Amino acid sequence: MPADLEYMYREILKNVGGVDNVISMGNCITRLRFIVKDNDKVNVTKLRQIRDVAGYFHSGLQHQLIVGPFTAAKLASYFNDRHHFLSLEESSQQLDAAALPLDPVTNSLKNVHYKYSSRASVICGRIGHIFLPLIPAYIGCGLIVGVGNILSKTLLVSSPNVVALIEVLGKSAYLYLMAIVGYNANKEFGGSAALGMAFAGILNAPALADITLFGVTFSPGKGGVLAVLAVCWVGSWVERRLRQWLKGGAELFLTPMLTILLVGSLALAFIQPVMGSVSDGLTMITQWLLHHGGLAVGAFLGGTFLPLVMLGIHGGLIPIHQQLLDVLGSNPLFPILCMAGAGQVGAGLAVLFKTRNTQFKQLVKSALPVGILGVGEPLIYGVTLPLFRPFIAACIGGACGGAVIAFFHVASSIPFGVSGVVLLLALANLHSVIFYAIGYLVAVLAGFASAWWLGFDDPETEA
Repeated sequence: MPADLEYMYREILKNVGGVDNVISMGNCITRLRFIVKDNDKVNVTKLRQIRDVAGYFHSGLQHQLIVGPFTAAKLASYFNDRHHFLSLEESSQQLDAAALPLDPVTNSLKNVHYKYSSRASVICGRIGHIFLPLIPAYIGCGLIVGVGNILSKTLLVSSPNVVALIEVLGKSAYLYLMAIVGYNANKEFGGSAALGMAFAGILNAPALADITLFGVTFSPGKGGVLAVLAVCWVGSWVERRLRQWLKGGAELFLTPMLTILLVGSLALAFIQPVMGSVSDGLTMITQWLLHHGGLAVGAFLGGTFLPLVMLGIHGGLIPIHQQLLDVLGSNPLFPILCMAGAGQVGAGLAVLFKTRNTQFKQLVKSALPVGILGVGEPLIYGVTLPLFRPFIAACIGGACGGAVIAFFHVASSIPFGVSGVVLLLALANLHSVIFYAIGYLVAVLAGFASAWWLGFDDPETEA
């Protein structure tokens, strides 16, 4: 049944201190995110009790309500259509702009930011902001590629032109991927978004292969997405400093020109070679671990991914996922990590069958379908983590499934995006489809059995 947006709107607004206490509001796939002036006015207990709210947590400046993938965007629009709050990006830029005068509210928010944010979570959060807008394209194209891979080996063996067309459609998101990453990265780091596209263009220009300086021939695309991120970080810093130093009308012309000249030269001479070595090293290490570590490495990765999600630092793996796809043509890491979600589905099923609390049972029922589809936050923050022992059981299930996936070398045709049972449609080949299904089933059964054996303290009241 669809969520009652008007009811949720009234209850959330009442328990966050009213409309005057809200600075900005937005959403991701499953969460309503907002920043307030006075955190003491936020009634967390009441927010958790709102119908169709699966959980709450506080990350950095943001309060986040888990409301599910079909509700988050609708609810954020419902709020912003009525009050026109700042976007989360706008409020973050205002807080991070050193040149802006700091009023008492901004000072207070900065203090909260430093108090509640770790360096790792902030960095990973920024990486997530860069790649989050790409997820719809990853999902759409990834599913086309995965289905095309299966059809090319079965129903379309004698139709090479159809297979080629499917491949064009499926890989369309990657044609200008680096330019889009550069655009988002430079914007996130505080520079001009268009200059980020220029930096990506410099690093990936095919003409670089024909240029030799000081005995060195440049390599277009070396370092992949990691190089683009590094150059944009440096480039945005240089651009901001130039805008401070240059005055008058000349600043409009000199800043972008000097930024491209300085950063472009530095990128080709130093940043790209260094990040190329880093990316090659990461790829080699990941490959070696997955091929030689087998069951143990798969179990470790699958069993520890949920805690990374809980801490909000799993976004730091996104560039590695993309780099593996760029270098290997498939991603052997992502299917292993997806087993964490499968383990949690198993633990959630155990909770569903054992709990006697009818309201909590309804919460689990609403969280399980999206968990099976690969959206795990409602189960994490609404079910397994609050009960704790089922969260441990979910990690055990993820470890068992991860071991199976690693042992049979399952790989996906996308860097990230879709997970759960949906990833079956975006795997690299039929072998991967078969053993991903086996690994998923193992993770669910192990999570279920572990949660059943460990048990949990059943909520005693309907609240």
